[in-house]
Amino acid sequence: MKTLTIVRHAKSSWETSTDDHDRPLNDRGMSAAPRVGSAIAEKGKIPDIIISSTALRAATTAKLIAKEIGIKDSLIHYDEQLYLASIRGYEEVISRLNEEDGTEHVMVVSHNPGSHELCYYLTGDDSIDRFITCAVARIDLDIEFWGQIGERTGKLIEFFTPHDI
Repeated sequence: MKTLTIVRHAKSSWETSTDDHDRPLNDRGMSAAPRVGSAIAEKGKIPDIIISSTALRAATTAKLIAKEIGIKDSLIHYDEQLYLASIRGYEEVISRLNEEDGTEHVMVVSHNPGSHELCYYLTGDDSIDRFITCAVARIDLDIEFWGQIGERTGKLIEFFTPHDI
């Protein structure tokens, strides 16, 4: 059994004229990500590592959550393939995880629509209407190795948004 926590990046700013990849979080996002991290810490469901998109808004979200849950920056891995990833892209990134390091629970911080699509793909659970910014889905995967991740291999255990906390 493996656990995957999917987080959509916090609310980003549209006030700058930067490239999409370099958009920062806005004030609401800077507030929501630590609150979400605190909620994850309170639930005691701490991932072993975090894999984040290289986009500034996702990387910042990952760092803010990591600080609240006690994950060192060295345990945040950045993968450009998660920037606007397809299902296949997510599978490739997750399948590359090293089984020998004992990683049982991984958090992925990325974007929509991919976050929502990945959650549905893995679980078949259509109860999530919208995967809003900084939403969190925790999925238990009925797999022994990360390379076995695939369609309908998981069960949605928990879903919450910043509005729920």
